Amino acid sequence: MGKFALTLVIKDYDYLSPLATGDVVPEDLDLTLDRDTAGALDRTLADTSILAGEISFARHIARLAVDDHTFIGVPFVPARGFRHRALYTMKGSGLSSIKDLVGKRVGTNEWPATGNTWSRAMIREAGVQIDSIKWTVGFIAGASAGRPQGDLPPYVKDATGGKSLTQMLVDGELDALMSQTPKEFYEPGSQIVRIFPDFRKDEQAYFQRTGVYPAHHIIGIRKELADREPGVLRSIYNALEASKQRWFAGRRRLAETTPWILADIEEATAVIGEDWSPSGVEPNFAVTKTLCEELYAQGLTGRAVDPTTVFSVFERAMAGEPAVAAR
Repeated sequence: MGKFALTLVIKDYDYLSPLATGDVVPEDLDLTLDRDTAGALDRTLADTSILAGEISFARHIARLAVDDHTFIGVPFVPARGFRHRALYTMKGSGLSSIKDLVGKRVGTNEWPATGNTWSRAMIREAGVQIDSIKWTVGFIAGASAGRPQGDLPPYVKDATGGKSLTQMLVDGELDALMSQTPKEFYEPGSQIVRIFPDFRKDEQAYFQRTGVYPAHHIIGIRKELADREPGVLRSIYNALEASKQRWFAGRRRLAETTPWILADIEEATAVIGEDWSPSGVEPNFAVTKTLCEELYAQGLTGRAVDPTTVFSVFERAMAGEPAVAAR
């Protein structure tokens, strides 16, 4: 009997190279990687012919909150990221802490996005209520990605039809941005600065206080495939984890991407651990629980999703039981 053929749509992460080059070969899966950094999340969500792909963790939990089981979650985390680095202001603004944001005008993109949910969790963890900030939702540059914003809270203004948030910041219409890095930040002579210039120090302190290294994305398998071929859940998880572990094993020997990446690897493993992005249900339970709680606290879900149910179908499949989503 031949291997089951499956295409996985995912961004082009470095730890996928062992799979892409054939150094890691799945035992029971004929896996094709469609590495699409720009479009992976949107394509996976919109194209029903894509049966496996990278998906937003927060939006997945939000679907579960309304009993939408379009995707079955696999606890492999392609992308994580701390969020102190995501706060920007203009040079000379005087903003230097999260508490300084109270009463200020802050622009952000994609209100329901996982990264922005974690950013607001960081703000709440610092003792600042998110409704004490005057929010504007729009796009950072170019044009809006067109992703649904959901029902925005009354303290959030929608500016997706106007000019970019970056331009609003430069023009003095906003006091700060909470977003991915605007390209203008890297331009010579840019007046855009980070609120936390030494974000590594602040992010490490956040991790030491909370134990949370925010997970942004997971792998989603469409329910019809999981129902028909439950073994695929285990197979794709094992393949991705084998690739990641092979890459991890060589990361110190091949640490030449930047002149001092070895120092960064040594520091990251000292603070977080040898596997700084663990896979599996139990190693990610605290992160999953915190995200479920934050989505409810921030009004992004109408009920608090039980974190033990987020990967329950995957757990049953790993145990050899029928992988049927709860109804």
